[in-house]
Formats: sequence, C-alpha cells, structure tokens
Amino acid sequence: MQADFLKYPLPRAPHVIVGNLPFHLTTAVLRRILHGPGWTDAVLLVQWEVARRRAAVGGATMMTAQWWPWFEFGLVRRVSASSFNPRPSVDGGLLTISRRVDPLVDATDRRRYQAMVHQVFTGRGHGLAQILGCRLPAELARNWLHENRIGLQALPRELSATQWVDLFASWCPADRWSTRYRTWPR
Repeated sequence: MQADFLKYPLPRAPHVIVGNLPFHLTTAVLRRILHGPGWTDAVLLVQWEVARRRAAVGGATMMTAQWWPWFEFGLVRRVSASSFNPRPSVDGGLLTISRRVDPLVDATDRRRYQAMVHQVFTGRGHGLAQILGCRLPAELARNWLHENRIGLQALPRELSATQWVDLFASWCPADRWSTRYRTWPR
C-alpha cells in the first residue's frame, strides 16, 4: 500500500512506529506523530542535527519542551551519510520517542502547558530572569530560578523536562491562568 503519512489515519490500537523520515518533511511528520493516538514507541531515522535537537543534546527545542510531559526523546546514534544511497549531504541520526506510561502533566492541561512553553521560548529578555519577569513578579521569577539552581541568564533551552513541569505547576495553576487570552497573568 502507498499513502501520504501526513494524511493517513493513524490506528488507535497500540503500535510502534519505525521510519526513515524524508529530511525535508521531518518536522511535519514529527508533529503528526506526536499528535497521533495509540503508538507507544517510535524509532526514526532523521537528519543528525534534528535528532540531536529533539533529544535535547546541547539544549531542548521548543517542540521537545512542549511534548516532554507525555514523551521521552532519546538519541541512539549517528548514521554516516556514506551509509545511504544516494548519499545525502548530511549525516542521519537514530531518534527514539517513547510515550510516558505516567505523564508528567495531565493531558487535559496540554494546551495550557504548551502555550506556557511557547511564551517562555518566544518571550522578550536576555535570560530566564528577564523572560519570566515579564510575565510574573520579578522576585518570584528569581526565587524559582534560585530554588531550581538555574542561572538568571540561562535560556529556555537549558531547562529539563522536570523543570518545565515544575514551572508549569508552580506558576500556571488554573486560578491564575487566563483562558480568554491564553496567556500568563500579568
């Protein structure tokens, strides 16, 4: 059978996804996979730099941080460009994604959590103290960073999965969240 994965209805029954993703469609396919139901694990051959970024080697991407509460990302190994025929201009990387059995954030809070991550990654300022201080009282931002041993100049990409979850739990309780504007309270 031949079909376009981006349009193919994904099964709801538990399954594993294994694929060699077209390098030019990697982000679109990853989004489709992450939104898809049923699958438990994915083993994907993607461009090396994409695999590194998604597995948070050298810092997390916004996409990784937005999905960390529900998935674990891993980097297995580099695959040399010479392993392919025809040979691409870049190396590949073997990326694994596993659905967490016990999510770190309830699925009902996914949109709020992902909106928070987006706002932090795209927030103004030089370092997390300024970025968070634009949305929250500056003293609260500095205290949270201190309690989590995070430097004032650290960047959003430097936070771990558990730190993102703690930030969400600490500063985005339902009573302080504006569903009307989908933003943090000011």
